[in-house]
Amino acid sequence: MEVTVKLATREGAAHISGILAGFILLAKRGELTLLVQDERQGSPLAREALLETEIDGRTVVFDLMDGYFYNDPAAVLALFRRADVVFKRSFSAEKNRQFPGDISAKLRPLGLNYYVTCPGSPLEAERNAKSRLKQWALSTRCYPQDFEARLTRVRKKPRILFLTRLWDPEEPAVQQYPELQAEWRQVNADRIELLRRLQSAFPAQFTGGVSDNACARRLCPELILPDKLTGKRAYLHRMQHTEVCVASTGLHGSTGWKLAEYVAAGRAIVTEPLRYTLPGGFEEGKNYKTYTSPAECEEQLRQLLADPAAILAMAQHNAAYYQTWLRPEQQVRQALRQLETGEM
Repeated sequence: MEVTVKLATREGAAHISGILAGFILLAKRGELTLLVQDERQGSPLAREALLETEIDGRTVVFDLMDGYFYNDPAAVLALFRRADVVFKRSFSAEKNRQFPGDISAKLRPLGLNYYVTCPGSPLEAERNAKSRLKQWALSTRCYPQDFEARLTRVRKKPRILFLTRLWDPEEPAVQQYPELQAEWRQVNADRIELLRRLQSAFPAQFTGGVSDNACARRLCPELILPDKLTGKRAYLHRMQHTEVCVASTGLHGSTGWKLAEYVAAGRAIVTEPLRYTLPGGFEEGKNYKTYTSPAECEEQLRQLLADPAAILAMAQHNAAYYQTWLRPEQQVRQALRQLETGEM
């Protein structure tokens, strides 16, 4: 199989990192021949989290954007029109109808997304070269094995984790999008309310808060966590030693990176309802429990904490899903399988 990857994005590099890593890992194993072309200079897609590929003569696009918001819709539509297949991270059969022509028929659900890379990735090499702090570049670099863990037993008092961030609606980049500003304010308010509820409900078992930024200092300085908890390595260590992890909806209704990271680590999960379709039988009750309010989140957590066997079973289901559908090379393999068989 011959694959050409066309790098066009700059701002969306972290979003596409996992798919690019998947292709590189498969190439190293001799499963395909890979050519990476750098087309970022002057690209109208530089701000979009999209990865265009040519696979045995077919144009296949991987769309890793949050929801259905695009910075340059015209450029994205032009790409989708000439594509044969588009694998979309945020996939909704209903929202797909907003695309003109036959584009909706080209769309396929891709699955979860998070920042993960691998040795040999051009994104990693560029990131390290540009960083003045090489130690910082190393400490924030994440390979697949950095997330992976196995939950084999549950403590008498299981731990709960919810580390998150706030989005600043005063940022210049969003001033022209009042609806986006309103969404950011609501996301912030929801996260703050949930954190306060869980801190009060589970004082001995809960670790949670927000990373430090100007918005957090304005809205909830008491919830800001120290760097020793929010740094990438510290966060991964904490997650891998926590039984139950909490997730909230991401921007544009997307399924956030945190949920994918929890799956990669094989944790039990309590999350807001997922708005987008995931492949591979990722199901409520088996892989996660849902909440629609802080009170319901607390209740779902109490039910899990009282049932260690349920925590362990959910963790095992997520570890299995990761190995089949989310690990970078597996996510790409599943997409390639769909191209070969036509199955969804």
